[in-house]
Amino acid sequence: MIKIKLFLKFIFYFFGTCLHELAHYIAALILGKAEGFSVFPKIDGDRFIFGSVKSRARYKVLTSFIAVAPLLWWVVLFLVMRHLHIIRISSGMPEVYTGRILKRISSFSYSDAFFLWLFIQMLWAGRLSMQDIKNFFKGVFSVSGFVLISAVIILVYCNYSGCLDYSLLGLRKK
Repeated sequence: MIKIKLFLKFIFYFFGTCLHELAHYIAALILGKAEGFSVFPKIDGDRFIFGSVKSRARYKVLTSFIAVAPLLWWVVLFLVMRHLHIIRISSGMPEVYTGRILKRISSFSYSDAFFLWLFIQMLWAGRLSMQDIKNFFKGVFSVSGFVLISAVIILVYCNYSGCLDYSLLGLRKK
């Protein structure tokens, strides 16, 4: 029964898994070295592993960015939904056009079913696995992570307190 469930999830989420692992792989190519890519599912104890990317990075903090790369799919999904006028930004908050959605549901077609499946795949592609979350925190709580966080804090503090001299950088403060 477990293998049947795994097979059905594999079939249904294969496209989303490919997108998810592709995001990790591209981030690994940009920020480090990609060493392997797999989209074939495995059973590990009581959980399913739908895909994996093996990578290395010179600085541990870069593995944090590789781990959260699939979140970019949610940004893409948001931009597509804005383009299709499904959502809009009102007073700084997203607002859903429920009337437009209800009208589409009343005349549901095969193309609507395909776009619903594609929407689910994009949601699946952007969600982080437990391993992604663990890798993110391992990178953040490393020496290079603390150096990056400290540098950002110092730059933000100096920017707002006025101790940052923009003329040394060849820039003008707005």
